[in-house]
Amino acid sequence: MAPLPQKCDVLVIGGGNAGFCAALAATESGARDVLLIDKCPEAWAGGNTYFTAGAMRTVHRGLEDLRPLVNNVDPELARTIDLDPYTPAEFRRDLHRICAGRSDPRLSAALIDESHEAVRWLAGKGVRF
Repeated sequence: MAPLPQKCDVLVIGGGNAGFCAALAATESGARDVLLIDKCPEAWAGGNTYFTAGAMRTVHRGLEDLRPLVNNVDPELARTIDLDPYTPAEFRRDLHRICAGRSDPRLSAALIDESHEAVRWLAGKGVRF
């Protein structure tokens, strides 16, 4: 392992999805020296996101809402896809079920309400869906 610098503007501990987003947001906010460290083997970079196979839950109004994010779907194939919207109410119900009703209502609302914008932001940073 290379020696770590003694000084940085922002230090992010953990290279999962939240850690990478924090590091990106820090650079967007003007930090010049951002250091992200993680204890996992390099092949497992990405934290538990590694195990999601790239799947992310987001509110959407259907395929046309997602097409700008997924640029590897041929227009002819897209015409054959029938994708129902995923509403905030459905997301809330799924989150409640998955967390056995133990999720914080304010944090849940933020997650749900900002989910599509967060995925768009990630796509703008080069994340491929």
